[in-house]
Amino acid sequence: MWTNPLFKQLALIVLVFLGSVGILLFPFRKKNTHLAAAWASLQSWLFFTPVLFLMLAAGDPWPLVGITLVSLLCIKEFFQLTGMYHRSFFVWITYISGLALAFSIYYDYPMIYNLMPMIFLGTISLIPIAKNEAKNMLQFIALSLISMIFMGWAFMHIAWIVKLPHGAFYLIYIILLTELCDNVALAVSRLFGKKKIVDQITPKRTLEGLIISFGITLVAAYGLRIILPPESQNNWWVYGLTAALVGSTGDLILAVIRRDLGVKDYGIFILGRGGLLDRMDRLIFVAPIYFYLLLYF
Repeated sequence: MWTNPLFKQLALIVLVFLGSVGILLFPFRKKNTHLAAAWASLQSWLFFTPVLFLMLAAGDPWPLVGITLVSLLCIKEFFQLTGMYHRSFFVWITYISGLALAFSIYYDYPMIYNLMPMIFLGTISLIPIAKNEAKNMLQFIALSLISMIFMGWAFMHIAWIVKLPHGAFYLIYIILLTELCDNVALAVSRLFGKKKIVDQITPKRTLEGLIISFGITLVAAYGLRIILPPESQNNWWVYGLTAALVGSTGDLILAVIRRDLGVKDYGIFILGRGGLLDRMDRLIFVAPIYFYLLLYF
């Protein structure tokens, strides 16, 4: 990918933009909680963005290796927060299933990939029998299945996207849209939001933030369509709606899990705030739908 002029220009533009925002925001990072949160989030992306571009530039199999590693770390975070990390049988079978997903992507076996959730469910359902235990086993099976489907099967569709012709550009495009939608929704909700829509799940989301973020995301989808290959540029509105609607819904679904667990964030992600799950929550739900839309169109 590094020989592609558009890829190099895109990497430079994104990194310069993030660096410029960082320089402008740095003097005000301690002024109030909103600016502190914005600075913390920007730190995460100042770390993650160069890694993403280097991974894509390195070529096969490094994007798959990186995506698999992120998936396994997200699974680990989820198990730690649900109190299941000491349940080694469930944890290790989930890890092995994540690696099996990666191998099915590498060797291009989509049928096996899509069968993996059922194979996984059948396998972990045998653990209570092998251990001769019944107490809390339904809970452990359900939580393991959630982690495998969300952080494994759904999230790793990103690797399928990268394998498509022009896949790196498709991935960068959807990441830019989902992150824009998320940050605009949070900023508007904090600064101007009045009408709370799901305050029992998260007080951060308001109707004003939702509407404005949807509108700006669609405008950005149109403006950034030049990233896409010519045959996909007319479908910018479909991909923009996917980033906004599916991404926001996925964010709220994981917020339900956070609320039920009684945690604000899933963990600490290198720099900034929130864990890997907090950084990847929208992509978990967007990736599979986006991938099949790309195949359809």
